[in-house]
Amino acid sequence: MDLFAQLGPALALAFDPVSLGLIILGVLLGVGLGVLPGFGGSQALALLFPFTFLMEPAAAVMFMLAVYSAAEYGGSIPAILIRTPGTTAAVMTILDGAPMAEGGRPRRALTISIVAGVTGGIISTMVFILAASSLAWLGLKFGPSELFAVGVFGLSIVGSFVGRDPTRAFLGAAIGLLIATIGNSSFGGMRFVFDQPWLFDGVPLIVMIVAMLAGPEAFRLMLSIRIFPNREQLEKMTQTTGDADDRLTFREYVRLIPTLLRGGLLGTFVGALPGPGPTMAAVLAYNEEKRWSRKPEKFGTGIDEGIAAPESSNNAVVAGALVPALALGIPGSGAIAILLGVLISKGITPGPTLFSDGGPLIMAVFIGLMLANVALLFIGLFGVRFFVPLARVPSGVLGPFVFALLMIGVYAFDNSFSHVVMLIVLASIAWMLDKAGVSTLPIILGFVMGPIIEDNLGRAMIIANGNLWTVVSRPITATLLIVAMVTAVWSYFRTVQAERKMAEEEEENSQRAEGNSQ
Repeated sequence: MDLFAQLGPALALAFDPVSLGLIILGVLLGVGLGVLPGFGGSQALALLFPFTFLMEPAAAVMFMLAVYSAAEYGGSIPAILIRTPGTTAAVMTILDGAPMAEGGRPRRALTISIVAGVTGGIISTMVFILAASSLAWLGLKFGPSELFAVGVFGLSIVGSFVGRDPTRAFLGAAIGLLIATIGNSSFGGMRFVFDQPWLFDGVPLIVMIVAMLAGPEAFRLMLSIRIFPNREQLEKMTQTTGDADDRLTFREYVRLIPTLLRGGLLGTFVGALPGPGPTMAAVLAYNEEKRWSRKPEKFGTGIDEGIAAPESSNNAVVAGALVPALALGIPGSGAIAILLGVLISKGITPGPTLFSDGGPLIMAVFIGLMLANVALLFIGLFGVRFFVPLARVPSGVLGPFVFALLMIGVYAFDNSFSHVVMLIVLASIAWMLDKAGVSTLPIILGFVMGPIIEDNLGRAMIIANGNLWTVVSRPITATLLIVAMVTAVWSYFRTVQAERKMAEEEEENSQRAEGNSQ
């Protein structure tokens, strides 16, 4: 299927009044949630996920992409104005954004942030179009056995790249797989229902994602005490002088284009890798821009490039992460796992066949991303003053409000109080696991990938008349399974070697300290 042949129907989907309205609403909600300190893209998507079941598939995906893109930008607003990052990726924006704002140029800092983010988003979307259009032929090569292997491969990558300890990452993925087995089995029968009717259908994907990603954040907000700048400091940071130096001219934007291109391409590449995410992209972009600069000593003092590089990079991650997610069904982050969850909840299976059998959906996603970035540009330029006060909402108010929204969302999904109970129990477990150093992201990814692995294995076994060797010996399947095994083993031994090296260095340092004391 030629993706560009679907351009007409895709345009009709993207420019439908409902879709346009949802994109604009998604940008507004994304910026508003991104402004809240600590409330990143994953938490914003998890909070709004329950509302997508009322939307058509294409409109739901475009809405969520608009929220994700806008949340990544929204995190830069409090980072620049009050040195409090709304998202983890905005930490790098503080380095030059806050000094520029404190120097009396907050408008310039915010303008660079929004135009850099939009430019990075457009760059990554164009790369996405060029890369994804060449992947459609893969759909003809992949059957159930290959899709089963893709799921296993994706799970091995998740365990390898999430967190520093692959053992805990694999443990989290195993917990997710275990929870995914609750309820009806595709092989027949019931599992882990304990004669409870409300468990017969398993744990809904919406409840799982909201509980694991947004639940711990709501608990953290309720338990934390945030320190705010005093009134004089806030007024100084948010005031705009009206001077020409506080504005970004078109010529100055053109001068930043090489920085934006480097950041956008780097963010696209990082986004395509499972695990690193926008924070790593922002760190790499800032460091690379400083390395390329002729005046590296000025970084950290309020330089334009110090804002443009991380902002273009972290927004470019959004489209970059969609390539492996939609083409291979491999989510590289919690936010992308939620987007895949939206597709799955609509009866659409991510993977190579999506490009050959998905109709105008893929091209509509491209167009929706472009429209979301255009909407983000206008809303970001003209609506900043309305979002800034959200950064000052006390945690004691914000935490209970967020958790109330979560409970309303999961209850409205199926008007079932059992879903509220699931939310409270799973969110509590997620918070305790997070405290124990077990990330909830592998749990979510294991939960999402589990049914894909099981369902495709079941179909493949039926086609092969129950012969497992026939299933796993197909060329593409065997290759993917071998790569998955090598990846998992390599990540484990790499970590053991790093821990051994660290222990040797600590012993060496302690011996040296003892020698000096004697």
